[in-house]
Amino acid sequence: MRQLFEKIVDFMEENGSVRSEYREVYLFALQTVVVYAFNIATGIVIGFVMGEVFYCSIFLAAFIILRQEAGGYHASGWKRCYFLSCGILILTLLWVKGKFAGQTYITMILTFISGIGICLFAPLEDQNKPLDKQEKRVIRRKAQIITAMELIVGTGLLFFDRKAAYAAWSSVIWCGLSYLAWAVKKYADKN
Repeated sequence: MRQLFEKIVDFMEENGSVRSEYREVYLFALQTVVVYAFNIATGIVIGFVMGEVFYCSIFLAAFIILRQEAGGYHASGWKRCYFLSCGILILTLLWVKGKFAGQTYITMILTFISGIGICLFAPLEDQNKPLDKQEKRVIRRKAQIITAMELIVGTGLLFFDRKAAYAAWSSVIWCGLSYLAWAVKKYADKN
């Protein structure tokens, strides 16, 4: 795949669209766009197969927006990340489809606890991108606002469509769980 991206950037350099000093930036951008597009397409396919495209779309939009700012656990390697993401989506859609006593209360409690965790600990740093105090402050504020908005939107949706509320809230829950996974990984790396 990298070879294809390099050929595209070579072509762009040859016709003057790109300056050679920005080569790595363009390669990274191409990879990022393709990965996002592939993951979203896979998500929509999973939503279609499970008969929940609408709720899948709500979850993906909310999760991508929140995860972009709040951060969280990063799997080692793209394959592990891809399959973990697919698993998260499948579990979310199974939860959305479910109907059992106390489901709304369980979802609300998990969302609230996860939301508090995100607001207190965002953003989580990655070893490849350490953040200074000012960056942390700005990103934390954005993550807090997005988390609050998703909590409010989920609550509003609850009055119209329970499944839509679960889909929106699940983004907060999974992001909060990724914080827990990140903490476990950090602890395991130290020992």
